[in-house]
Amino acid sequence: MKTLKSLILIAFLALTFSAYAENNFIKEDKGEIEQVVTNFVKNVDSRNANDLSNSIMPSASIVVVNELTKSIDSYSGTQFVNLVKNGQKGGWQRNVSVSTVDSDGNTAIAKVDITDSRLKETGYYTFVKDNGVWKITSEITTLKLNK
Repeated sequence: MKTLKSLILIAFLALTFSAYAENNFIKEDKGEIEQVVTNFVKNVDSRNANDLSNSIMPSASIVVVNELTKSIDSYSGTQFVNLVKNGQKGGWQRNVSVSTVDSDGNTAIAKVDITDSRLKETGYYTFVKDNGVWKITSEITTLKLNK
């Protein structure tokens, strides 16, 4: 009976530790992903193409559904970084709010709202952990007036 109680206690402690470690891992991922998104937007806003390229995969896919112009624009990560570098994207300050993050080890998805006084973007970003660092692999966003 004493052995059974000991085994139950060990199993309980192992499960408790496992759940604690998993929750901390997810919380850590959420914070890291929020930081990647925030850095991404701030580097676009400041036209800092060098640091921007650290947060996005070169082969990433960026799709912007622009409700103002009724157009859909599509870029690779490299193309987008070059547009920022050449001053064709960015150049103003926006607010970033990450509403959800769902992570599964080395992949994740986040819903992000980016606003300024006139415009609102609602975007869905996907991420991959590349050598321990979260990077954006895709973004699909809708751009419209901020009402």
